Amino acid sequence: MAILGTGPRGISVIERIAARMHGRKLRRPLLIYAIDDVEVGCGKIWRTDQPDWLIMNTRCRNATMFPHQMEEESLLHSERPTFMEWWQRVDQNFPGPSGFAPRGLYGKYLRYVLDLIELNLPPNVTLQRIQDEVVDVRPQGEGFVLQLASGGGCIVADRLVVSTGYARGVRCATASQSEGTRHITAFDLLDTLHSGFGLPADLSGQVVALKGLGLTFYDVLSDLTIGRGGRYEHNGDELRYVPSGREPARILAGSRSGLPLPVRGRDDRPTGVCYTPRLFTRDRVAALRAGGANCFRTSYLPWVEAEVNLVYLQRTLSNHAWTALCKGLDEVSCTPQTILTDLERLAAKCGSSGLLRLERLARPYGNRQFASQSEFRQAAMSELALDIKRAAQGEFTDPVKAALDVLRHIRPIIRQAVDLGGLNPESHVEFIRTIGPMIAFLSTGPSPWRARQLEALMNAGLVEILGPSVRFDAGEDGGKLWASSDQVVGFRQELDVLIDAFVLSADMEGDPNPVIRSLTNEGILRSFMGTGGAEVTSKPFHPVSRAGAISERVHVLGIPTESTRWFLHVGLIEPGLWDEFLDDAVSVATTLTEGVLAPDTDPQPLDSEQPVPLAKYLT
Repeated sequence: MAILGTGPRGISVIERIAARMHGRKLRRPLLIYAIDDVEVGCGKIWRTDQPDWLIMNTRCRNATMFPHQMEEESLLHSERPTFMEWWQRVDQNFPGPSGFAPRGLYGKYLRYVLDLIELNLPPNVTLQRIQDEVVDVRPQGEGFVLQLASGGGCIVADRLVVSTGYARGVRCATASQSEGTRHITAFDLLDTLHSGFGLPADLSGQVVALKGLGLTFYDVLSDLTIGRGGRYEHNGDELRYVPSGREPARILAGSRSGLPLPVRGRDDRPTGVCYTPRLFTRDRVAALRAGGANCFRTSYLPWVEAEVNLVYLQRTLSNHAWTALCKGLDEVSCTPQTILTDLERLAAKCGSSGLLRLERLARPYGNRQFASQSEFRQAAMSELALDIKRAAQGEFTDPVKAALDVLRHIRPIIRQAVDLGGLNPESHVEFIRTIGPMIAFLSTGPSPWRARQLEALMNAGLVEILGPSVRFDAGEDGGKLWASSDQVVGFRQELDVLIDAFVLSADMEGDPNPVIRSLTNEGILRSFMGTGGAEVTSKPFHPVSRAGAISERVHVLGIPTESTRWFLHVGLIEPGLWDEFLDDAVSVATTLTEGVLAPDTDPQPLDSEQPVPLAKYLT
């Protein structure tokens, strides 16, 4: 078996393969190739040599790579620490369960997991790690031949698991002339930022623009400031940025909305308190989907917004008013067409001033025109200060943060509605291009610390957020680029460097990744509804070929199937939950091992003396 890409999804498949084989008899020896062109065991995003100021946007207590104790499979290891437990053991400066860890540290945890798996494999199972790029994949007989970039020969595999990462961008300098604006794409940022080498060494005195205000924006901002020797100082409750002199002269950043990614609220959710949906439920989605493909905007989005608003109203109404609203809602027969109207009417009777609207939260400026960049700056600073205030109240306490946190909890139900043809073609395209990104934008924020850093940089005059509907246009000579906003009158800024801080979507037809390109050229992969992601079956995710056949010796998991499925870039398991991420790995591992395990063999009890303990690796 060849696992192509060893980020969290690749590692999870290997872990589940090993767990299924532990204590069982095998028909034949098994060789597992773990192949990654960046770092085997953690991949590009989590590589261990990246700088510590590149941090996760998930709290450490919410991450693990081991299934919880209720699993039915035989236990592969007696030591199965969550990421938080592992971090606490290896670092005397462990910040606590709400800490946001450096991404490189999580990469070390992933490598520890792979080490532990390998040391506890049965004698007739071998894991071979290969740090190399697979440049060609070709079917041969009932298997595949993989050509390596190093020229070190070929690998022959019976089964493939394709768990490669993001689509690759191409660095393009507009200038064949030396004066032209330099372009850097998001994938180049992954190459540079995550390798710890950073962006171009000397940007001092230059005007740098960032296209995009999401997670990559915060990463690049850190590289251009902390990564160049700058630091933050506390002055009472105020955070102040102290420059090193190596920063760019000015950093501009903009997007369609003009709103930086909202940050996570303070961690104040009581232990053990989970969210159970009341309106946007699995049963309701199953009933809707049973009738055929739907339109997300008309069939599902009203229920999503109503679910979000239930939490908002619960936090803003008195206990008596909230009870009255729930009673009134129970007495109304709601439909997707009436739920928001009914909820707003009942909320108004109970004293509410109105409902939250997701599109308004994601684009707070709407079509508003600003007389100057100074006027927009004031509006942007107000929005940022409001986000910081909400975050300080806590993601369980603040009404807006608590409401938006619902979107994180109902992601699996949204996937149930959307994935694998749940929507009609027009709605699927709209969801992938518009609605899905909006939901992700409102629910994937980084640490609250990032918003305070951004505020300090804007107060220092180093960073300028551009107005909505930002434009980057070439000048008349075709060399330099200029930044402007259709909604800010009279603002136009010449640029020295433009960084495209959007991560590219999956693209079966245009991805230069040689694995994806080879499988597409061979007809094994095809794009789903023209949205770029590889079309796959339901679990265990065999690809559907160009001719419509099922390639049963291949599994495609994670980012390459993004847009066929939705929101697959969260690469971790929530401790204590048997979630979709884990269930995906189980389905693939179960299919892969069907022909390897001897029939009618039950897992043997775990010998507590057999597994290699965690202590061996704490040094």
